[in-house]
Amino acid sequence: MICETEIDVRYPDCDRMGIVHHAVYPVWYEMARMDYFAKMGFSYSDMNALGINPPLVELDLRYKAPATYPGRVTVRTRMTMYAPKKLELQYETWSGDTLCGTARSFHIWTGPDMKSLDMEKNLPEVYEKIRAAWNGQNQ
Repeated sequence: MICETEIDVRYPDCDRMGIVHHAVYPVWYEMARMDYFAKMGFSYSDMNALGINPPLVELDLRYKAPATYPGRVTVRTRMTMYAPKKLELQYETWSGDTLCGTARSFHIWTGPDMKSLDMEKNLPEVYEKIRAAWNGQNQ
């Protein structure tokens, strides 16, 4: 499954030249991740209700070209790896036909006690949604 998130570039996110500050991209990736999980059928609200979290363990970013104001970007999110206790997502930030940046985020699943959680064992219905999202990579 690939999820596209449309984001308007805001003036306060830019420097005096109208170029988006590098610190804004992780916020965009968080927004895209929320959309991805919602499209998967396991939204952040669902996670919170169960006390489940996918804390960020690693974030790797590459800046390719500037995103500018005024403008709109599209963040394309897809899963690149999953297992019962972990998940990796990849992001591409596009401004029109220009690739502005790429990123990879690595997460572990934790329960209400903030300890590692085996999703396949503890929440098999949710793990099936993750598996289905993986199988739908080309959609």
